[in-house]
Amino acid sequence: MNLSMLEKVMIYFVCKTKGYITKPQLVKFLYLADLAAVKWTEQQLTDLDWRYCQYGPWNEDIDRTLVELRYGDIFKLSEQGNAILIQPGENCPEIKALRLSKGLELMLRNIQKEWAGLNADKFSGLLEYVYQTEPMVEAKAKHTPEEKAPLNLYLEHEKVLAELGV
Repeated sequence: MNLSMLEKVMIYFVCKTKGYITKPQLVKFLYLADLAAVKWTEQQLTDLDWRYCQYGPWNEDIDRTLVELRYGDIFKLSEQGNAILIQPGENCPEIKALRLSKGLELMLRNIQKEWAGLNADKFSGLLEYVYQTEPMVEAKAKHTPEEKAPLNLYLEHEKVLAELGV
């Protein structure tokens, strides 16, 4: 199975949360993964062109990929109360099969451990954190969500360099 990095990261988060993850959470996790990668390596994990939208960072390819993974029975959706959860499907590969580097796996695991959970406080904390990232702060200051302005993830890297005095 030849998976893109976006698909691998999505599968990782769905498997690590044992299927207790909603689409809004997954989108924010993907954004944080790309942001962390840019912060420390100057390169995104995925090829997503992140945009500032009404509900935070967004890219249409996420929906397309979710549909493809669901169609391939890699993911399935289930309802729990008011939430629709993304869960591993019958054809979902094990995390080992994704062949992620140890460093990448640690980074993704940190995001998952910090922000996973279905309670409202956890989700509101995640939203608050995402909206305080440099790309979101800049986009909110200069654009409206309707503009779907591009997010400059490299601002986070520049912030780290400034803090380190480099």
